[in-house]
Amino acid sequence: MSTSIKRQIYPSEVDGPIERVMITKIVENLKPSLLKVSNDSAKHAHHAGVRNATNKKESHFTMEIVSDEFIGKSMPSRHRIVYQILDDEFKTKGLHALTMKTKTVEEINKLANK
Repeated sequence: MSTSIKRQIYPSEVDGPIERVMITKIVENLKPSLLKVSNDSAKHAHHAGVRNATNKKESHFTMEIVSDEFIGKSMPSRHRIVYQILDDEFKTKGLHALTMKTKTVEEINKLANK
């Protein structure tokens, strides 16, 4: 595993209990070098599917995850891993949508050297 990126975790500006659990699960399972979380729920509050939801403040997120756990895995496989880790949040906590960027340390280093 490359160590050129020091572990960095950036929670969103709207910190909530579901987000904290999601961050903990991602850190424990993927040991990311970088994890950026953005709570996009406010942008979707007016959508019909969210209007009557019990969870309006932590329903939509964007995550950037850099982890060597993704080595050798395709983008769809990487996303399935994250969806599996956050399965309970989708099924019982009101997480509705997750946009992801998933990279390895090597992929980030190649982008930085271009």
